[in-house]
Amino acid sequence: MAELINEFSWSKSRDETFRKCPRLYYYQYYGSWGGWNADCDDRTRELYVLKQLTSRAMWAGQKVHVCIERALENIRRRIDPMSEADAIATTLAVMRKDYANSRRGDYWRNPKTCGFFEHEYGLDLPDTAWKETADHVVGCLQTFYRSEVYKEICGIPPERWLDVEDFSSFQMDAEGIPGGVKVHVVLDFSYRADGGGIVIYDWKTGRSDSERNELQLACYTFYATEKWRVTPEEVTTKEFNLASGRLAPYNLRGVGLEAILQYMRGSIRDMRVQLDDADRNRASEERFAFAANESTCRYCNFRKVCARWEKK
Repeated sequence: MAELINEFSWSKSRDETFRKCPRLYYYQYYGSWGGWNADCDDRTRELYVLKQLTSRAMWAGQKVHVCIERALENIRRRIDPMSEADAIATTLAVMRKDYANSRRGDYWRNPKTCGFFEHEYGLDLPDTAWKETADHVVGCLQTFYRSEVYKEICGIPPERWLDVEDFSSFQMDAEGIPGGVKVHVVLDFSYRADGGGIVIYDWKTGRSDSERNELQLACYTFYATEKWRVTPEEVTTKEFNLASGRLAPYNLRGVGLEAILQYMRGSIRDMRVQLDDADRNRASEERFAFAANESTCRYCNFRKVCARWEKK
């Protein structure tokens, strides 16, 4: 098996992490690299395990996405999807297992096992808080299964479907980088419309941030234009917030897309200037500053190993 190489790449989540705290960005994408290897050093392994921790909110969103993906893949394969009730029951059963595994600390023995930030850092949460998370997942799935969007998808011939939760990427031109930079995207659902255009759906399970959402949907538009050889005018992106039931279409083009492209290039430049060797994507921890606002650290997965807190 070929050795994995930590290549520089960009994504909306990487940008958010870097803006939140450069030191967090280092731990997430450099310090933890290789932590899956049995012969790695103890610190790398610890950073890798901590990287995998999830919060209740992130966990809820992930479970909703997995359930919807399963339903859509069954439809694509012309297999009858589970009923709403069965899909919810199955999801809740998996969530109960995740919770039990995390309470036992199984994630330290097997990082692929679900581990919660709340358990690792001993947050004293009442059972009602976990029930609220489960109820939120149920509500989001009910919204999806009962929506006009789901009915629309069921009526689209599978041969017109494109990406469904596929981990994909496109190359973006960036100054001083031969061949450009790989930008990662994951489209929740996409299909080719009757007229040849592309329609992309993005499921949201929490609060919407229009500025950040536009960045994500712009990345989807750039990806669609490269992969399916369409113009930005032929791409329609739609955010479906399953918590509120709100469907918001975006048609990103022209000056708006150009501004976002320039933002992405600036973000790439800011990340690369912190590296010891940008061409080889090599980094040193001390070059990445701590977050300016310590309140950012409150829910950081790496707080227990961060030099800022080791000295306090």
